[in-house]
Amino acid sequence: MHYLRSIKENAIKIGMMLFMSLALQVCSNETTNPAGYNMKNTANPAFNLTTGGQPSKADLAKMAKNGVKVIVNLRTKSEFNKFDEKKVVESLGMKYVSIPIGDDKDFNLNNVNLLDQALADLKDPAVVYCASSNRVGGLLALRENLIKKSTAQDSLKFGRKAGMRSTEKTVKKLIK
Repeated sequence: MHYLRSIKENAIKIGMMLFMSLALQVCSNETTNPAGYNMKNTANPAFNLTTGGQPSKADLAKMAKNGVKVIVNLRTKSEFNKFDEKKVVESLGMKYVSIPIGDDKDFNLNNVNLLDQALADLKDPAVVYCASSNRVGGLLALRENLIKKSTAQDSLKFGRKAGMRSTEKTVKKLIK
């Protein structure tokens, strides 16, 4: 009897390990960080598009080395002052675009159009960031819906993949 209990316990342990392994594989989909950037919430929600939080100088250098051509900053000027991002980005041969998203009123068609122009159909690799990728996901969800004409459900799903969390409430009011 003791022998059978031991086999049953081991089978349960092995089953739990297999379940955890599968769960990790499911969670590590295309929204992982294959380039190894040190940004919060880094994701790759679409081909040639990386999203995340504030990149460091080392991240920016790695992005240039990886062929990134466009860097889009959604932070306001007052949010970050550790180095001149525009100067660093341009010195590395990349295009720098600033679209300050400070509050809900900045989630508008004008800023969606500016983001769409900056990404130019993602012919070249691009990175879009804010402090945590929350605003990034929100603005990208609006782009999916208002510019690319994706359904509301698909747009929200894309926004979540790109980092949208608390901005979802605002975005839901604006999508069609």
